[in-house]
Amino acid sequence: MRNIFRIMMIGLFGIGTASGQITKVDQEVYGMDCAPCAYGLERGLKKMDGLQEVRVSLNDGKAYMVGLAAENGLKLRSIQEEVKKNGFSAKKAEVTLIGNAEKEDGQWYIETANERFSVSQDTPTALLQKLTVGTASISGTVHDEEDDNLSGQWSIVLTKIE
Repeated sequence: MRNIFRIMMIGLFGIGTASGQITKVDQEVYGMDCAPCAYGLERGLKKMDGLQEVRVSLNDGKAYMVGLAAENGLKLRSIQEEVKKNGFSAKKAEVTLIGNAEKEDGQWYIETANERFSVSQDTPTALLQKLTVGTASISGTVHDEEDDNLSGQWSIVLTKIE
C-alpha cells in the first residue's frame, strides 16, 4: 500500500525539479514571397517534435507556434534552423517560456532544459526588479542572430513576468 502511495505521489508531482521549456513562439521570417513558400515552411515546422499547432502567415511574415506539447524539448535554435533549411531567414522572435532564473555577476539568465537566454539590459527596470531567482514564466523578444551563427545562447528583452 505504501508503494502505491509513493507511485501516485511521483506521478502527481514528478521527480526532482521541473526543467524549463518554451511554451510559445512567434518567429519573424524574411524571404517568404508566395503562398507555396509559406505552406512549405509550415509543413516543415509541423514535423518538429514538440510542435502540435503551427500557422505560417505570408501577410505577417511570421510563423506562429502556439500548440506546443506539454514537456516539449523544443529549442529556438531548431526552429530557426528549420526556417533556414526552407530557404528563409529567421529574425527576431517573440517567445514565452518557463525557465530557471539566475543571476551571475550582475547579469540575469533564464535557462530552459535546452537553451540559455541572457536578459537584455534593454529590459524595463520595473521588470528587472520583479525578477527573482528560481522558476520564472516570462515573455519577451529575442534578438536575432546571424543565420550562420546560431549559438543557442540568446539575448531577450523581457516584456512580461508571470
